[in-house]
Amino acid sequence: MTGGFDFTTEEVQQWEIDAIWQAIDESTLRFSLHAASELSLDALTTEDVLDAISLYDEVSKDLPDNDLGRAAGINFDRHLETVTIRAKVGWNRNGYYIVITVMSN
Repeated sequence: MTGGFDFTTEEVQQWEIDAIWQAIDESTLRFSLHAASELSLDALTTEDVLDAISLYDEVSKDLPDNDLGRAAGINFDRHLETVTIRAKVGWNRNGYYIVITVMSN
């Protein structure tokens, strides 16, 4: 396990989701500078992102060194009527869950 995730499997574990939700509840979930910038570019709010994580429709995991070159972490997708919001949550070296990136399409 690396930090807050079990990267021995692509399957998202319930404890991983619970730990991220706990970080939201404790106000310890951080936003990277990149994610904060993406919020304004996509006209999203932090509440939109927290809702996507809390009320997700789909969840998936990207393992380290994956073939697509994606950052390691858990992806939360929330499908609304006209848009899908995706938030990727990772783990930083200081021991915090961090929103790495967000997007809407």
